[in-house]
Amino acid sequence: MSSKWNSTIGKKFIMGLSGLLLIGYLIIHLAANLMIFIPDGGRSLNLYSHTLHKLGPVLLVARIILAALFIGHIVNGIWVTVVNRRARSSRYAMYASKGGPSKMSVASRWMAVTGIILMVFVPLHVNMFTLGPYYETVIDGEPMRDIYRLVVERFKEPATVVFYAAVMLFLLLHLAHGFWSALQSLGALNKRLLPVAYTTGLVLATLLAAGFFVLPIYTYFFIPLP
Repeated sequence: MSSKWNSTIGKKFIMGLSGLLLIGYLIIHLAANLMIFIPDGGRSLNLYSHTLHKLGPVLLVARIILAALFIGHIVNGIWVTVVNRRARSSRYAMYASKGGPSKMSVASRWMAVTGIILMVFVPLHVNMFTLGPYYETVIDGEPMRDIYRLVVERFKEPATVVFYAAVMLFLLLHLAHGFWSALQSLGALNKRLLPVAYTTGLVLATLLAAGFFVLPIYTYFFIPLP
């Protein structure tokens, strides 16, 4: 059984499953972040953040699972990339699409690069916000962390805005190829479903990347410091 999971097919399966779960997390994360656009001075975003932190141990377990998914995705991605390069085989990425070379050849060729960029970005992102300065506010008589102020403060830094927005372009490339590739690794696609998965992945990647891309830019130009 262990040899199955240690094989290239097993590694791709794990990488695909963890990738889809991480995409699910990104959708939830973006939905929460978009609360910053609600013109209520950060009330909605701060209440959402406070509600999560009140979960206590449940939130801790969720974070551990999320970290395990992220690390597992990276480790298996590196393993598969090294094995594929040693075997001089790129046909999985280049000829998986219907009718010859992949429509996402640029994205597929850059998967390792975009993966490395995102691998570096995520810890920086966590350090910037989750582990950032603790500002406090009071809503309905209850003290809580003012995460809204922290986000706005960070996105008033031009270098942070440029860096954050630029990384989202790499996220677009990574997700556009990664979505349908993950489904293929899980054995969920055939020739009829492949074009649908490809289009769905491209649309989903564009929406997610665009949401995260607009967030710092809009904050920088239109949201005043609290």
